[in-house]
Amino acid sequence: MQSPPATAPVAAPPERGTSPRRAAPRLVGWLAAAWLGPLLAYALGVAGVLPVVVLGLTAALLRGGRTLLDRLVLAGALLLGATCAAGLLFSAWPWGLHPVPVAGTALTVLLGVAAATGRRPRLPRPVPADLLPVAAALVAAGALAWPYLRAGDLASRLAYAMTGEDNSRHLATVEGIRAVGGYLFADPSAAARIAPEGMVWYPQGFHLTAALLDGFLRSSTAPAGPASTLDHYLGWSLGAWGLLVLAVTWAANRLAGPRHDLPRAAALTGALTAACLGSELARFVVYGYPGESLGLAATVLLVALTCRPVARTGTQLAVVGALCVAVGFAYLMFLPVVAALVLAWLVRDRRRLRRRPAALAVMALLTAVLTPLPAVAGLLRTDQVDNVATGGGVFPRYDAFLALAGLVAAGLFAGGLRLPVWRRYAGALAAALAFAGGFLLYFRALGTDPRYYYGKTLHLLLAVLLVGAGAVTLLLPAPGRAAQSRPRAARPHDRPAESRCRAARPRRCAPRSARALAAAAVVLACAGLAGLPRGTGIFAQPFGGRTMTWAAAWWSGTQARPGPAELAVRALAQAPAEAGVVTVVVSDRRREGYLATLFVATLQGTHGASGPAVYRLPLAEPARSAALVERVPGRIRFVAADPAAAGIVEALLAAHPDLAGRVTLQRLR
Repeated sequence: MQSPPATAPVAAPPERGTSPRRAAPRLVGWLAAAWLGPLLAYALGVAGVLPVVVLGLTAALLRGGRTLLDRLVLAGALLLGATCAAGLLFSAWPWGLHPVPVAGTALTVLLGVAAATGRRPRLPRPVPADLLPVAAALVAAGALAWPYLRAGDLASRLAYAMTGEDNSRHLATVEGIRAVGGYLFADPSAAARIAPEGMVWYPQGFHLTAALLDGFLRSSTAPAGPASTLDHYLGWSLGAWGLLVLAVTWAANRLAGPRHDLPRAAALTGALTAACLGSELARFVVYGYPGESLGLAATVLLVALTCRPVARTGTQLAVVGALCVAVGFAYLMFLPVVAALVLAWLVRDRRRLRRRPAALAVMALLTAVLTPLPAVAGLLRTDQVDNVATGGGVFPRYDAFLALAGLVAAGLFAGGLRLPVWRRYAGALAAALAFAGGFLLYFRALGTDPRYYYGKTLHLLLAVLLVGAGAVTLLLPAPGRAAQSRPRAARPHDRPAESRCRAARPRRCAPRSARALAAAAVVLACAGLAGLPRGTGIFAQPFGGRTMTWAAAWWSGTQARPGPAELAVRALAQAPAEAGVVTVVVSDRRREGYLATLFVATLQGTHGASGPAVYRLPLAEPARSAALVERVPGRIRFVAADPAAAGIVEALLAAHPDLAGRVTLQRLR
């Protein structure tokens, strides 16, 4: 399924050239098509096909990876980092994220690469195993999308989105980037009304990518209505989660390498998909962590590509650099482990890299400048270091980590450590362990329980362990061969696997159908261990009076918030946004008014302007409204959910007659 590691670049056959007399007119024609095509697609409302075209052409111009999926993954990784870096350009030029100039520029760059290298678009043939990681991503994304898909209206979908209030901030950031046409930190004042102040210097790799793709999908950069805005954001968030599952399953199969046949690849992919759904990684969708999904996916791909590099040195350099930039812009917390991975790879492959000094120098410079840019800006402008010790306590299920570590260790000590790929993986696992252990020791030194960000280090450790699960295949005999007490004198590789099995003595290989059934049994067993049938697997955690997995809690609907969602939808319909007025939803139920106000502001495009009326206030009435009128100096419109809520505001106005000039009350029907 994957190409073996290479220690030196493999010379490719020369590609057919074109005579200079015929090349110039052809280049002019392709250059015209690079701009007329996006212009026509945008005019027809089908600009959504343009990112697919760019991905396909990028993959066709790359030279690395044996299968079609390998090539597409490499191209996607390269484009992800390039998009994060190009966001700086989009923030400065006058067209923002408009699909036509973005696509035209991308196609022009690809045309220039083709002209400079003399390459013609060429893709490898797909193989059946290519479908496995893709199917895993679709199944995982569809499974966690099911609560949204079965919801019949905006209120029902919003009830699930409110499970994690981070969704409101990420959605507001995406919409703020769409409005200003680039990163928020490039023009904070332009997005001050839409995006929250705390997100201006937050890593925005996911948000810019989602905003850019959303403009292509809509064939428009204009704002959309609340329902459409929410639905599109949820789609991009689920897409980031699916990309994480794709990265984990592809990376695990890549590390497993040439010992893999289709049944083993299916067993490994199915087992990892079940583990992703049953573990805390599913929390990324439940609570709304799309940036972490994207950053962790890029980190997982780096693990695979630094442990088993692609044969082409130039491709390897470009993809590794792009993934470093993607992590820096999407979720910079993983950068210490990324730095360890890349430095170890540079040292190990130094002889190979010396043959390409110019490419190494260029990529090293770009990566060193771009990767830490969001981190440096955030450290200079915000209190990100202080935030590390904030948040609630983290009490993980270490037994699940021990079980995975035992499986990986069994494969490594059974022979994996004799192989360069698995020795490199052992180093990556050690870096992830040290990262998590360092955070744990830090909190112990502070004398507190491990906090929120310690859980993020465990997410990275879990993903690295899942990638290493392919080491278990080292415990099994090589696929398609019988176990023998003596080595054969000849190796008839020219015969198919079934013929080799019939020729082997004294045992016969299991037929293909039996191996397929064994693979299915492994997947079912892992699904049971992960708790997918009943939600009580090895990753289960306490939720109220029950112990279940995050996915089971999500599917059950116990985490949804229908009350605040219904109230928010009523407020959206009856209290449209007014310029210069902060809308506040009031309810006598604790946190209900807070959540409704938060999401109403987000869906009305006023999250930034409404920030003082939302954050750092009491969550219960009447203390919340009393503190709010002191915090917000401008005009306030209280929207009361019921007579009891209206009474709270009326009592406040009676006690403070001076508020009558800037505070109004509206009762919802």
